[in-house]
Amino acid sequence: MKSISALCRSLLCRLLLCPFLLCLAASLGCGSAGGNLPKTVPASGVVTLDGKPVDGAQVILVPAGEGVTGAFGVTNSSGHFSLRAYEQKDGAIPGEYKVQVSKTIQVAVTGAKGSLDGGDPVRFEYGVPAKYTGAKTSGLSVTIPETGNRDINLALSSK
Repeated sequence: MKSISALCRSLLCRLLLCPFLLCLAASLGCGSAGGNLPKTVPASGVVTLDGKPVDGAQVILVPAGEGVTGAFGVTNSSGHFSLRAYEQKDGAIPGEYKVQVSKTIQVAVTGAKGSLDGGDPVRFEYGVPAKYTGAKTSGLSVTIPETGNRDINLALSSK
């Protein structure tokens, strides 16, 4: 039978060793970030509507062919975006893409009585013309070469 002091040392060791091992495992993760993912290259650009930068627009690249992962990004106040094909890895996979750009604006409805949930009544509107919100209808396409593309210009028009 173990002595009480030996049990305490064993328990204390486990209490100290377990958190250390958990922290070590968490810091190592399951391999390098994006290590097994396909090669990506830098891909960025700007979105404008009638010549003015579009803030808060979602830019989505939809592969024109099979077997390639798309990419996504969000514009900042100057309309600039950087694309990523994966959360863990910056850039897009080289290839041909159709592009969709969308932005949703929440508008308060004035003069209306409260909503069913008790909040202020709102409606949502497109922040860009509706045709740009679908890859098949936008008319936008982009090529990402093996060297990357940092000059993607998505010039939208309200007309």
